[in-house]
Amino acid sequence: MENYITTLAKQILQITPEGLSKVRFAKFLYLVHKALAQGKISNPDALAFIRMPLGPVPVGFKELSKDSGIVVTREQNTGLSYNTQRYSLKKGVAKVPGDKNRTNAIQKVMTQLHPLTTSQLVGYTHEEPSWKSHKNGDEYFIENADLDRSLPLGKKKSLAISSEIDDQHLQAQLVSGMLDEIVDESTALEYSQPR
Repeated sequence: MENYITTLAKQILQITPEGLSKVRFAKFLYLVHKALAQGKISNPDALAFIRMPLGPVPVGFKELSKDSGIVVTREQNTGLSYNTQRYSLKKGVAKVPGDKNRTNAIQKVMTQLHPLTTSQLVGYTHEEPSWKSHKNGDEYFIENADLDRSLPLGKKKSLAISSEIDDQHLQAQLVSGMLDEIVDESTALEYSQPR
């Protein structure tokens, strides 16, 4: 039997046969799980996340590439070395079973998230209270403050920006996601107490 993250990943990939870039896929997993928790379809603690500079990444995300039903290919046309992987469902994989309410909820969220650029999704997750309250590398679950915050569904229309511009936005968000810790660490070094 598959675990929660693998089932959720395959349900998302069923809806996106063209596949998803690594960063976009991680954001979709976070946001779809959050929507399922908001709708009381899944428990918030069914999936843990790691605080990373580009937003939350599900614990177990790396293992998805080892699943026989998921194909990971490398994109050559991206300028971001950390976002060259593209995840898709292997052709011929049987439809992932799921209850109708869950399947409909996932479809609805995916339809509403799809027009947003990856950098918009990352920007949204950078404002999540739980992401803000942890340091890079910390594991955590979605918190009540996150659940009280509406998803970025249909509120922002994606501007017709090129993938190069979106990559530049992602690069800026990566730096922003690391900046607080860089400042904290350098301040601690500068003002460290003598022994």
